Amino acid sequence: MAANLECPKCGSELDVAGRGPGAIIRCACGNLSAVPKRSYWASPRGVALALGVFLLCPCVGGLTAIAIPNYKKLPVRSKQQECKANLRGLYAAQRHHRSEQGTFEPRIVNAGFIPERGNRYAYFTGTGPLVTRDAEEDAVPVDAEGVGVDRSRDTSRRAISLADLPAWVSRQVGAFGTCPDCYVTMACAGNIDIDDTVDVWLISTKPLKDESGEAVPPGTPTNVVNDVDN
Repeated sequence: MAANLECPKCGSELDVAGRGPGAIIRCACGNLSAVPKRSYWASPRGVALALGVFLLCPCVGGLTAIAIPNYKKLPVRSKQQECKANLRGLYAAQRHHRSEQGTFEPRIVNAGFIPERGNRYAYFTGTGPLVTRDAEEDAVPVDAEGVGVDRSRDTSRRAISLADLPAWVSRQVGAFGTCPDCYVTMACAGNIDIDDTVDVWLISTKPLKDESGEAVPPGTPTNVVNDVDN
């Protein structure tokens, strides 16, 4: 705090030494003046607060940069739940068929589980034809080995075929081996955002590897091509 103060009336210098903020001083001219209070921002606490805000601002900006993109991904990630739920249904149907018939069945009608209408993903249990869903009452071929994307109410949805999957993924799809040394691997694929990347998941009765190469146990849907983050 300053050691003196100027009288606003006559301009004389007033000695404020030893006087606390708010103390009244009488000038020789008769004018009364008060010792000014110290600015909060000039105090040690104020300086510390200002410095803290300054240092925090870049962090807030960084957190915002992370949070906003993740928030925008929530609707897209919710669409992935359809794929995972239907893959689990297909897996359960194949396990049941194996227990009843002694083998796995790529023909989706015979396997006993068909995803409900409105699906954004295509489903593949083998390399055969798909059940098309471009109209409300499309026929279901008995030899179909999958279900196409339902485009009957939204033609902007991209139709997906097995050829749209990466080759290293599509060649894993289907039933392989002779039981009891047999297994079946199924896939779902869909274009669930505005880019051209197809979101692809697998499920199998044998262990798989995910997109990063980590082992995935049987019966667990694994994202092998991530359309949300790519």
